[in-house]
Amino acid sequence: MPQALLHRFSIRPRHLDAYLELWPVEVRLRQRHGFVHLQAYLAKHAEPKLTWLYSHLDAAVGEAAWAADPEVAELRERAAPHVFGNLLIRPVRIELLADHPDDPSRMVCLRRYRIVGDWTAFLAIWRRIVAVRERHGFRCLFAVSDEPTDTFTWAFDFAGNWADFAELQRPYYADPERVELRGVFDYMADYSLDPARRLLISG
Repeated sequence: MPQALLHRFSIRPRHLDAYLELWPVEVRLRQRHGFVHLQAYLAKHAEPKLTWLYSHLDAAVGEAAWAADPEVAELRERAAPHVFGNLLIRPVRIELLADHPDDPSRMVCLRRYRIVGDWTAFLAIWRRIVAVRERHGFRCLFAVSDEPTDTFTWAFDFAGNWADFAELQRPYYADPERVELRGVFDYMADYSLDPARRLLISG
């Protein structure tokens, strides 16, 4: 069974365009060594953050082959002026992976939770939350669990702008079924949410 990996790092201010010219090269090189691209999102910060989900049948073998590739060393040298050194790649368990067509008119919300307590109980509530969100027009895009670090990452999109997000959520939070699911906060020690956009690869 393929191992899913979540790859995250920050891009330096005013270097986004330069880095995005290089990202397809990294995708191609990872594919050369057996990695399968799944989804990628760019969180919109002063220092933009890339969250990239991919998989490999044998991640250790893939990473070793990747690290030994001379083209990778060249890519790292080219990318170094544009990125921070905070790269983190973690093995994760996929909880949901949707195949919605990309729609640039929809805004993506990328969310990360620090989980406390029982993961099974949290996920049972979260899966019900997904159904309620989708009923209110929020399409769930992906979700992954990293239990050893108590981290849960997921994303959904919606029709509208980030400035409209709070108002668009009011009917969702007022839904009686969602009110019943307030216990989800018992499992969330901390959380973050960021506006993002999906990164696509050609071919």
